Amino acid sequence: MQQTLVWKPWSNPGVETLRLGQDEAGIHASSHLMQSLGGDSMVASYLLDCDPRWRFRRLWLKVDNHGPRKLCLQRDIRGNWLHNGKPRPDLQHCQHVMLSASPFTHTPLLRRCALEIGQSEELQVAYVDLLSLKIEARSQRYQCLQRRPEQSRYRSQAEGKPSCELTVDDQALLLVASEQYLRLSQRGLKISALV
Repeated sequence: MQQTLVWKPWSNPGVETLRLGQDEAGIHASSHLMQSLGGDSMVASYLLDCDPRWRFRRLWLKVDNHGPRKLCLQRDIRGNWLHNGKPRPDLQHCQHVMLSASPFTHTPLLRRCALEIGQSEELQVAYVDLLSLKIEARSQRYQCLQRRPEQSRYRSQAEGKPSCELTVDDQALLLVASEQYLRLSQRGLKISALV
């Protein structure tokens, strides 16, 4: 299975284009994003791998904001984290990674939780700030507000931030994050050619 997804920030200039694939080895996301955050322009590319059960395994990230920088973050099957090859015991309780400017990183968490209406779950994530490349352990809570075959709604509460409402499709891929992101349709991406 291969698909391409495109999101735009709700109010800031920018776009994220992500290619998502799944095979017997797991889930693989390859993304390129551009955003203006707090007056800073940023371009980033990342590769994110999960196992077939949506458990985080590896992130490779390159950001260009006043010069290129990169990092690699890995988690083994025993829950040990490595940041650029060095142990990060402070991330030991984290189950996944969350990127500050990417709506896709909600999907693996929602897939792993598999919440029913009214249920909620709090998880620890390795939060990566894309402007500074600082990584820290944070809590992330999800509550299922509505489940339908084609569309579900969740409340997302990240540590230290106001809650937001997420609307996702049947694969838990973000459609809308209230006042944060909006997924563009394939129809909206077609370019008319002048003949």
